[in-house]
Amino acid sequence: INQLLSSRPINPIKACEELGIRVVSDKLLEKDGYLVCAEGQKLVFISSRITNEHRKRFIVAHEIGHFLLHSGHLYGCSDVIESKSLRVNSRDQESEANIFASELLLPKDLLLKSIPNRRLSFDDICRIASSFDTSVTFSALKSVQCSKTEEEILLCYEGQSLKWYSLANNAVRRSQVPYQCPIPSVTQKKALEDISGVWDDMFSGSVHQEFFHPFGTQTLILLSGTRK
Repeated sequence: INQLLSSRPINPIKACEELGIRVVSDKLLEKDGYLVCAEGQKLVFISSRITNEHRKRFIVAHEIGHFLLHSGHLYGCSDVIESKSLRVNSRDQESEANIFASELLLPKDLLLKSIPNRRLSFDDICRIASSFDTSVTFSALKSVQCSKTEEEILLCYEGQSLKWYSLANNAVRRSQVPYQCPIPSVTQKKALEDISGVWDDMFSGSVHQEFFHPFGTQTLILLSGTRK
């Protein structure tokens, strides 16, 4: 594990080759992906409906995490094509595999060298995403969590409804974050604006906000200012 989690990003497909794991991505599955170790075979399945390459890489990295971290609780089934026969991992196991995948693709020590000593912008995040060959959403999520100012909050809205939010610490309560997006019909590809009054439950004074649309109806809103 320590050899994989190093100070450089790892290509999860090549990591699978080194670990003797075959990646199968031409079958339509109910789940995005899963790991099977049975009858001497080690396979990672990715549903054919997953077409985004960054998403594929994260799924593979996640399953490598299960393979290395949960060796005593690996999937085993007689029919490796049928996902219904697989056990469901615990919440802790899923969280551990996500953390592993995050560090495999975007090592924290290396990321910190790329994060500026000021408030983050989407220009910074897009540069990081390009440098590490990761998605803007994933790069934004981890960059905000590793922020050196801890003055940013990243919100993700699906349509007008809150999907998730992230920040560098836990100083903001869920009740402070608007469930309905207070910025109606955000359609700009990218917009920068300093406003006041909209995000008063989380910030004091004016707030700098930027928008990014990763895909579909999702909107990422990057906020920065004086946190309450």
